Amino acid sequence: MKKLVTLLFLIVLGVNLYAQVDYSFGNVKHKRDRGVVPTIGIKGGFTHYYMDFAYKNYNKLPNDFVLKPGFGLYLEYPVKKVKGLAISGELMMIERGFQKSFKFRGDMPEVDQIKANYLDVRIPIIYYIRPNNLLAPYLFVAPGIGFCYGGEFSKTYSNNPEYNTSVDISNSDAMQSYDISLAMGAGLRYNIHFQVFTLVLKLDGSFNLGFLNTNGSNQPTYVDNIAYHVKNDSRKNRGFEVMFSIGIPLKFNLLHDSCWGWK
Repeated sequence: MKKLVTLLFLIVLGVNLYAQVDYSFGNVKHKRDRGVVPTIGIKGGFTHYYMDFAYKNYNKLPNDFVLKPGFGLYLEYPVKKVKGLAISGELMMIERGFQKSFKFRGDMPEVDQIKANYLDVRIPIIYYIRPNNLLAPYLFVAPGIGFCYGGEFSKTYSNNPEYNTSVDISNSDAMQSYDISLAMGAGLRYNIHFQVFTLVLKLDGSFNLGFLNTNGSNQPTYVDNIAYHVKNDSRKNRGFEVMFSIGIPLKFNLLHDSCWGWK
């Protein structure tokens, strides 16, 4: 009996939810499309970063494939005069750096690593190929500036742990305090329209290109050695990001067609 009651409850709940959602493509029936108005949301996903070294012998060493989490907030605003175009503002927490595993002098396993925590401010410029549809592919470029607020340089030797070394980035002069970058990518947006509000789901992938040399002071110190800092050398951030976001357009259908001033 309990199983029957539970089954009936789930059926009623499912029918009720289905009745509230409009899955048809195009505009919401009897409502203006809420998918092309200002949207606020959260995003998160995984990143894989590495560094491009001017020191070619070191740069040729393979990078380990390491995934790191990334997350943040965004506010997207459509450009009404250009169909499909939108400008967004993002605040992201990203970990950059690299990890290389190799054998030092041929027989000593060594892992070199930089973990650099960044607070990124980005301005994505987005072009939706089918902006009025529930499923809309898009392309984007996102210039940004990232501020390094902490992290670690480290060298570890599995067979000789007594040689392991690590230095906190905040206590060193071997890391530039900021970087300027450009992300380029593509994604898909999917709108789920309810009677009162809309959920905007987005999935995208991008390549992030750092322009500045992340080396700090040019003074050759012990910390510089750990950080693979060579005078007149440079290292620049590179990385891939896959992000999923959930947003809510600032347009609702309550007693009136819109609220919060968005027409």
